[in-house]
Amino acid sequence: MGEERPFGLDPGRVVDVDRAGRPVAPSAPPPEWLSTRHRLILGLFALAALVVGGLAGATVAAFASGARGWAAVLALLTLAASPLLLLGPVQDWWRFRRGR
Repeated sequence: MGEERPFGLDPGRVVDVDRAGRPVAPSAPPPEWLSTRHRLILGLFALAALVVGGLAGATVAAFASGARGWAAVLALLTLAASPLLLLGPVQDWWRFRRGR
């Protein structure tokens, strides 16, 4: 193969340089939370939070306007939609458990 060198290279001290001789920052892989799976989990949780928050806001608005019947219906819808907040974390748990 190639000739052996009398010294080893320390990967911690190896630096890439550009054509002008300036050091170039090493290209690191993207963080784990930017993976497709984690973006899906965060997106599902954010969507569920928007739905539950919108229903809760509509409940308060209906109650403040004096429509108590609508406020009661919207409050029940808010309670019925709150398990949606668990959709993202449960999916993460299920994928982690299925991998084992």
